Amino acid sequence: MIDPTSQERISQQHRCERHDRAAFARHHTCHTTRSSQNPAALLAVLATFACSDIGTQDTSPPVGSATSPMPSTTDGFASPGLGSSAGPTAPGPNGTSVPSGVPSGPEPVAGPGPNGECVQAEVVAPKRLVRLTFNQLTNSVESLLGRDLAAQLRDKFEIPAATERTFPPLNNPREGSVIIDAQWQTGDALARDAAQYVTDNFETLSGCGAAPTEDCARGYADEFARRAYRRPLNDDEQLAYSSVFTKAVGGGASAMEAVYASVYAALSAPQFLYRTEFGTDSALPGALSPYETASLLSYFLTDAPPDDELLDAAANDQLTTEQQIDGQVVRILETPQARENLQAAMFAYFGISKLNTIVVDPDVAPRFTEGLRASMMRETELFINDTLWDGDVTQLLTSRQSFVNEGLADLYEIPFPPSGAELDDDGFAKATLPDNRAGILTQPGYLTTRSSPEKPSVVRRGLLVNASLLCATNPPFPEAQAEAIDAVNATLAGASEREKAEFRASSTECKGCHLIFDSYGLALDNFDVIGAYRTSDPEDRTIDATVTLPDTAGGATVTSAAQMAQELVETGAFTRCVAKNLISYALAEGSRISASSCATRMVTGEGQTMDQSFGALVRGVARSTTFLTRNAGADQ
Repeated sequence: MIDPTSQERISQQHRCERHDRAAFARHHTCHTTRSSQNPAALLAVLATFACSDIGTQDTSPPVGSATSPMPSTTDGFASPGLGSSAGPTAPGPNGTSVPSGVPSGPEPVAGPGPNGECVQAEVVAPKRLVRLTFNQLTNSVESLLGRDLAAQLRDKFEIPAATERTFPPLNNPREGSVIIDAQWQTGDALARDAAQYVTDNFETLSGCGAAPTEDCARGYADEFARRAYRRPLNDDEQLAYSSVFTKAVGGGASAMEAVYASVYAALSAPQFLYRTEFGTDSALPGALSPYETASLLSYFLTDAPPDDELLDAAANDQLTTEQQIDGQVVRILETPQARENLQAAMFAYFGISKLNTIVVDPDVAPRFTEGLRASMMRETELFINDTLWDGDVTQLLTSRQSFVNEGLADLYEIPFPPSGAELDDDGFAKATLPDNRAGILTQPGYLTTRSSPEKPSVVRRGLLVNASLLCATNPPFPEAQAEAIDAVNATLAGASEREKAEFRASSTECKGCHLIFDSYGLALDNFDVIGAYRTSDPEDRTIDATVTLPDTAGGATVTSAAQMAQELVETGAFTRCVAKNLISYALAEGSRISASSCATRMVTGEGQTMDQSFGALVRGVARSTTFLTRNAGADQ
């Protein structure tokens, strides 16, 4: 146990980290906002940030602007003029527009050839630094020091469950693209706790015994840094890092106190908190280095640092060909950690955790208890986990198989327990749903996330489908027309949803936007505020779900939500959207590419006979030029 006096002395030594973090964030922020900052300068900054000059102090807070989601108005549109300045807006998972987060650099390289075929995927991300999310940092600590400590850190620092992440993961007010003061405080406390854990359990962790020699303690500290940095340290980094141990001992610290200082330094270093995407020459566009590729792959697939096999492949320069990378991806996708991470990512993408904040009028839907709310979330989680790896990715949108407990069976109006089914420990069983159901589109949890407290919302549900299933950009709410919209809503208060939609379609002021998405919401009008099927509205008017879909969704006429789901699958729109969003997730901060871009079309193998499973799409992303190559950044 390091005594408080020694802790404070070590903390004083590490005050330089605050100064360094400020400079580091300034460099990173300049780069991500398309300044003329040269990535080579960022490499030079990285090389100096291991607290080699103990005692440097700066009381100014770190500079940076976190990327944050654009708040949504009450009717499901995104509020204009808000959010990060780091990039343009792109479709988000819950029917809103959110900042893309990725610094744009030059415009994407045009991919189509002379006949419209894709001959090259876009390279949309510049040479850059990417900060690790708190979940990734905690997973990294777990890989270094074990599950028990990681569990303690997740609880202490209230790190959300993987299913509650934003999508992409850095589009979160608590995260952001760079580390500013709020994130620094949490990261610093996390590093302190981890360093204390090492000293409290040093004999077990190090093999150096209860009274370690200086040489053994130093050896442990050096190996810890290599694992924390996810690559060997270069000469400058090693010299700077070793000086932490040397100066601690020279100042009268014990070997154990020097280990505490060294571990604290490693977990506070930008090399741990960020990963680089500079390649072998930071000034030129091109592929990432092998160790950068290892980290990129691992954090994409597992949300955790590279395992030994992946690091060995990097060390032996075996992450340079598509075949080498694909072999690693296939291997990693078989691990529980990868599957759990990607399942949670898709759960987050569909925005089901929004159910936690939904308010439903108990007089309108008395069945909507806290228990049913939790059941809805659990159903979608089980459905994604079961469907994601079995067959075509389109089953996410068309499958009639799901998981129900007694409350959900009542909502679906099916017998419980299902004939021949076995209940799990939570009372859920796999069941075949009625033919008016189609995948996640008609699950109660998905539908309820875009309901009003008193009624379902055609507009909100239409926006949700438009963004999350088709990857189309939702228009911002027209603030200048807010009063006129309120007046129209008051006039049409007693009208049916069909009549309201017909008014919007005939109004010059409204149709430009509403023709894009209202039809999706109307096709879902057979489902009430909590997703129960109905044939008439509360005023006993028969509901007609017949709609003609927009041309962007195939232009077909459908008579039900299930038919709409099938149409979205047959046009390829949904598969392209999943692929587009996997690319955005893999790039951590999002992407400006569209679902029709060559980057997306080459992942899905459009025009070719290819495996359309979710795993195949993940492998396609991991092999893609968009994923593995970076442009040189702005002004280069």
